Amino acid sequence: MPPAPSIRPSGIAPKWRLLVKVVPLTLLFALAKLLVHSQSLEPWEFDSLTGSLFGASTFVLAFVLSGTLSNYNASEDMVLQAVQAVESIDDISRYAARVHPTHSGAALRSQLADLLLQLRQWLMGDQPYGAVSDSLEALSQELATVRQESGDSVSDRALPELARLRLLITKIAVNRDTDFLGPAYAILEIFLVGVVAALLLIGAERFSENLVVSCFLFTSFTYLLLLIRDLDNPFQYDGSSCVDVDLAVFDRCRERLQAVDHAGTSSQDPG
Repeated sequence: MPPAPSIRPSGIAPKWRLLVKVVPLTLLFALAKLLVHSQSLEPWEFDSLTGSLFGASTFVLAFVLSGTLSNYNASEDMVLQAVQAVESIDDISRYAARVHPTHSGAALRSQLADLLLQLRQWLMGDQPYGAVSDSLEALSQELATVRQESGDSVSDRALPELARLRLLITKIAVNRDTDFLGPAYAILEIFLVGVVAALLLIGAERFSENLVVSCFLFTSFTYLLLLIRDLDNPFQYDGSSCVDVDLAVFDRCRERLQAVDHAGTSSQDPG
C-alpha cells in the first residue's frame, strides 16, 4: 500500500494563519482611518447607540461561534467513531480467528486498512468519493466471506458496525460539502460593515488612541468572522485552514492493523 499523504504545509504555523490574513486588512483600515481623519470626516462620538452596535455585534458573533464550535466538535467525534467502528470490526475478526482456525482475519484487516487510506486520501482531495464507496463494498464482500468461514453468530456482529461506519462517512461527506451557515454569514457581514463604518466615523480628542483602539476592534471582529468561516468547514485540508479535524487517528489505526498482519506473517515464517 502507498504511504498516507501528509497535510500540505503552508509555511505558517496553523494558529497564526488567520491573523496573517487579517493583518493586511487592518493596515488598509488604518489607512482609511487616517484618510477620514485628515479630511475631518469624523462627525460621531462614542455614545450609547454606538456602544449598542458593538455590543450587538459581539453577541451575534459569540452566538454563532458557539454553535459552530459545537458542530466542529461533532465532526471530530465522527472521525473518532469511524475509527472505533473499524477497531470493533477487527476485534470481532480476531475473536472469530480464535474460535474458528479456518479464519485468519488477514484479508479483512487489509480491507480495513485500505478503507482508512481511501478515507484519508478522499478528505485530502487526492481521491474521489467513489474510491471510498468501492472500499466499503469490498469490505462488505469480505464480511460475507468471514460469515462463510466462521458462521453467523460471530460475523453478524460486524454488520451493525459496518452500517454505523457507512452512516458516519455519509455525515462526514455532508459536513464537508455543505455550507451550513450561509444565512448567518449575511447578518454577520452586515454587522461587520456597520462596525467598520462606525469605527471610521467616530472621532476622539486624541487621534492616536482612537486609531489604536479602532484597529484593535477591527482586527478582533474580522478575526472572529474568519474563524467562524474556517470552523464551518472542518474537513478542508487545502493548507489555508488552521482548524481542520486531525486525521492522525486514521494513520495510527492503519499502522496498527498493518503491524498485526506483519507480526502474524513473521510468526508463520519458519526461517
